[in-house]
Formats: sequence, C-alpha cells, structure tokens
Amino acid sequence: MSAHRLLVAAALILASAPCLALPDIAQSASERFNRLDVNHDGVLSRYETDAEVVFAALDTDGDQSITPAELKPLLPAGLTDAEVLDRVRVADRDANDVLNEAELTRATSMRFEWLDANKDGNVDQQELQERFLVKMVN
Repeated sequence: MSAHRLLVAAALILASAPCLALPDIAQSASERFNRLDVNHDGVLSRYETDAEVVFAALDTDGDQSITPAELKPLLPAGLTDAEVLDRVRVADRDANDVLNEAELTRATSMRFEWLDANKDGNVDQQELQERFLVKMVN
C-alpha cells in the first residue's frame, strides 16, 4: 500500500469514528471533513473516501470481509449489535451478514453520491454538515 493510501486510510479511520471514547477522534462534521480532506483543497473527492482503503483498514482479521464487529467502532456509540447488523444488511447483497469489498465499494459510492447534493463530483463542507450522521435508509 502506498504512503498516500496509508495516509488516507488513517484519516478515514479517524474521521469515520465520530463517537468513540478515544481522544483525538472527529466528533463533528467539521472535524471529519478536515481529516478526510487530505489534500486540503476544500472538498472531498472520491479518492478521499475510497472504499478500497476503508476496506483494508476495517478488515482487521484479513478474511476479506467486514463483520458487524469490525464495523461497529466506526459507527455512533450506543448502537446495539442488532442495529449494527442492520447497517451491514443495508449493503449486504448476498445476505451473509458480512460485507465483501464489492459490497462496501457499492455502499460507499452510493453514500458519496448521496452526500454530493449538488452533484458536482465532490462533497463540500456544507454538504457533509447537512448529512453528518444521517442514515441514508431508515
């Protein structure tokens, strides 16, 4: 993995976990935006939310799948295991209760499209602020 991808992975892990009790974790949309905007151009590009990097960072046991337990630390605190499983199932196309790389890629692409309200190919800080911690699907 290139140094750039490692930097993006670290930024994504830190920025995607707004409610962890660890110090120095993004707690707001503004903090998340600043951490994800690794090239500091004022917008989030697709590569700054790359599913391949997220997948590599989340797959802690190296089995090529993301379990609810691997995903849970990146979701808001207080979610039950059942609620985390529901989040996995939204993107789980083969209904095996885990996410493979293709499923995560599809889900992150859909989320990026949803966040990009003005459809300019980037997510600006206002767009992220308006949809921070908002579920795409109820």
